[in-house]
Amino acid sequence: MTAVSPATELSARALEAFLEARTSPRLILLRHGRTEWNVDRRLQGQKDSPLDSLGLDQARTFGKLLANIPLAQLLCSDLGRCTRTARAIAERNAIVPEVVATPLLREMALGLLEGEMKQAQSSREARDCYRELCRDEINFRVPGGGESLRDVYARVSTFFEGAKDALAARGNHLIVGHRNVNKMVIKHWLGLSFEDGFRVEHENERIYIFFPKTKELWSCLVDDARLSFHQGYVTSDDFYA
Repeated sequence: MTAVSPATELSARALEAFLEARTSPRLILLRHGRTEWNVDRRLQGQKDSPLDSLGLDQARTFGKLLANIPLAQLLCSDLGRCTRTARAIAERNAIVPEVVATPLLREMALGLLEGEMKQAQSSREARDCYRELCRDEINFRVPGGGESLRDVYARVSTFFEGAKDALAARGNHLIVGHRNVNKMVIKHWLGLSFEDGFRVEHENERIYIFFPKTKELWSCLVDDARLSFHQGYVTSDDFYA
């Protein structure tokens, strides 16, 4: 087993103490590690791309941070970038939970745009579709099987309806999803509008923790195994203002 650095040990204990001091159940939300297509700025949707070296390190770091936090459940999207991240966490966890993958947590389908570069699309149709998607991601469906954020929210709502009894049980429940799916997870938890849910950001190195009984959401940024906590979520305004 890879040695855990003193900094990571301190951060892991800080995360354990943070969770133990707060009411159960606790829902932990992660985004998969960085992928090769993330680096290329290529649209992924429901096509898959492997984790790159940093993405693998991010998955392993999450595994080390959560190693001594027993996970009652580990739920994830069935796309490879999520299952790879989830397995890296499960392998190190104190109770080695089963990884339960579901298509309900897949990233938003992007139809004919999947595989296209963000900065330059390969055809006029793709350019027009990307422009429309950027204009109205909440409602626009890309031709070729694409979804809108409203469609993604419907899937997320179905997921939580089916899992509500299990997620209400005491303990720590981990969900590993994607950027747009996780926006809609947080919208669901906090009862946000679509406009506010759209503005939620979830980078690969951020942990969100939700406490259903108090309706508290906390954000925890992981930077070189150092943790930075604050209440609430970060938004696109924090990055693109």
